[in-house]
Amino acid sequence: MIGVAIVSAILLILIGIQEPKGEGLGAIGGTASIFHGSSPRQKLLDKLIIVFAVLFAVGVFVAGLM
Repeated sequence: MIGVAIVSAILLILIGIQEPKGEGLGAIGGTASIFHGSSPRQKLLDKLIIVFAVLFAVGVFVAGLM
């Protein structure tokens, strides 16, 4: 249970520090930055978020079995 709490805290921090992916409503009148490549930092954050999301899901599933 403590492991799930730690993983969820890390996941929240990673999601909080990532850059927004789109322009939202600002893309309607101008050019969207979605067509530009993402930085290596953003790619690393995306991969870490996926890893910690899977760890969280597995942890919750295992905790539910106990």
